[in-house]
Amino acid sequence: MCWRPTRPEKSRVRSEACIGVLLAELHFPGNRSLKEKRAPLASLRDVVQRRFKAAFAESGGQDSWQRAEVLIVAAASSLAQARDRLDEIERYLHTREFEVARTTLKAAEPVRSLWDIDFAG
Repeated sequence: MCWRPTRPEKSRVRSEACIGVLLAELHFPGNRSLKEKRAPLASLRDVVQRRFKAAFAESGGQDSWQRAEVLIVAAASSLAQARDRLDEIERYLHTREFEVARTTLKAAEPVRSLWDIDFAG
């Protein structure tokens, strides 16, 4: 007879609010107008928001029909989870019909290190 506990031990990993930020420059080489850029960006926005549960904004290149700068922000309960989610989002970007010209910023930080906040009070 094999014995095992009925209740697993609680995780010893401390939960900590973290934010992951990804800033990427996208290139649409085949586009000839702003309208042609709109559909792939709208699709990307929907996937980022629904599948990855992250915030999405076109932060640059609004007047350019072949370039866009996108800002993606994800909240997580641990630093590892925030980094994993950013990695997953970045991999997804590389599978799309546009080119990822460069990733300018990719960072994950605990919220406490970004602002002077006392959660105990």
